Amino acid sequence: MVRKIAMSCALLLGVAAPQLQAETLLITGGKVHTLGEAGSLETADILLRDGRVEAVGPSLDLSADRTIDASGKVVTPGVIAPVSELGLTEIGAASDTNDYAVTGESIGSAFDPMPAFNPKSTLIPFNRAGGVTRALVFPGISLWGEGVGDPQRVFAGRSFAIELNGEFDSVVATDLAQKAYLGEAGGQLAGGSRASAFAKVKSALREAAEYRDHRDAIRRGDWRTLNHSAADLEALQPVIDGEQPLLVTVNRASDILAVIDLAEQFELELIVQGAAEGWMVADQLAAAGVPVVIDAIDNLPISFSSLGARFDNAALLHEAGVTLAISAPGYAGTHNTYLSRQSAGNAVAYGLPYEAGLKAISTNVAGIFGIEGGVIEPGAVGDIAIWNGDPLEVTSFPEQLLIGGEPQSLVTRSTRLRDRYLKPEQGHEHWYRF
Repeated sequence: MVRKIAMSCALLLGVAAPQLQAETLLITGGKVHTLGEAGSLETADILLRDGRVEAVGPSLDLSADRTIDASGKVVTPGVIAPVSELGLTEIGAASDTNDYAVTGESIGSAFDPMPAFNPKSTLIPFNRAGGVTRALVFPGISLWGEGVGDPQRVFAGRSFAIELNGEFDSVVATDLAQKAYLGEAGGQLAGGSRASAFAKVKSALREAAEYRDHRDAIRRGDWRTLNHSAADLEALQPVIDGEQPLLVTVNRASDILAVIDLAEQFELELIVQGAAEGWMVADQLAAAGVPVVIDAIDNLPISFSSLGARFDNAALLHEAGVTLAISAPGYAGTHNTYLSRQSAGNAVAYGLPYEAGLKAISTNVAGIFGIEGGVIEPGAVGDIAIWNGDPLEVTSFPEQLLIGGEPQSLVTRSTRLRDRYLKPEQGHEHWYRF
């Protein structure tokens, strides 16, 4: 009898536990860009329960455990960085802080940088303070030094996604895409010719298919010697099966067309990064259903691969029906990932519709890579930014930021240093004063 009573109590507690733990948060009175079916609402409330959006609409007659007054503010989903090295690098000029690439003997497509990921990197709170709530993290490749020209070096390796809460369990998805370099960068890596880079990629994909069809014989040693390691070929299996996209960096229009042909030949899910001359082949990209990740501020012919770069690249791609994601400016890279907002703002100034600009730094990124975030609608994860102005203006910043429904600190190393030297009366040492 005692045991039955104990079991009954446990069952009752088990049923009641989710309700007892269901914390609610209500954001009231802001201008909400849901980026979902509800569109933009001039004044609306958002109810979150246990880290997810439960309701959004004008004047929700609801109470909550916590309330945030967003009156006069702009509310959007958090920014999502489509390509970054967050947590894998700290100071570009200090090689011992960089874990995003390997030199020497190539690991290629099997390279998994996640064990080196540092959620306590100073770049994470810095970009979080700029409105970034999630990011795709990719390995990279150095164009100089030992290892250049190795057969697999055109492949950078595997990727993962993080939420920028700085926690040790902040990796939210793994093996989202493979990254490879073709075009000008691929040519440098492959010995000096774009054609060599394409040949190396084709060789790897063919051997991956061969490995898939004859895995047992290859592992027994009853097969010809392959040019790529078993680990690299295993890592490419989801790519050749169409289950994992291949992110390829190219800029020149002719290179983009060659990559589209490559993807059709091997039935790949392709994502193009760069696409400085993408506007020239926008119709072909749209017809092939290939999304692009661009730097919308790239308008200078800094190489022969981008002689056709122009500010309205994003607008022309969008007009053609290409799914568009906007990254931070190339010069800013990982350290200033949040500047994707500025890039999107410039794209809007040159013809991209405003909501499309917001989606290019949030909703579209989530959709391209198959992660959560980028929308404010029932059931969506509660990654929300409350801005003091237009988020696509360079002078605007979030006043409050939620990741998974939890308010985040907007304090960074930069703001701590600012306060230390501007406000010595708060107790900081002041030996530096004259």
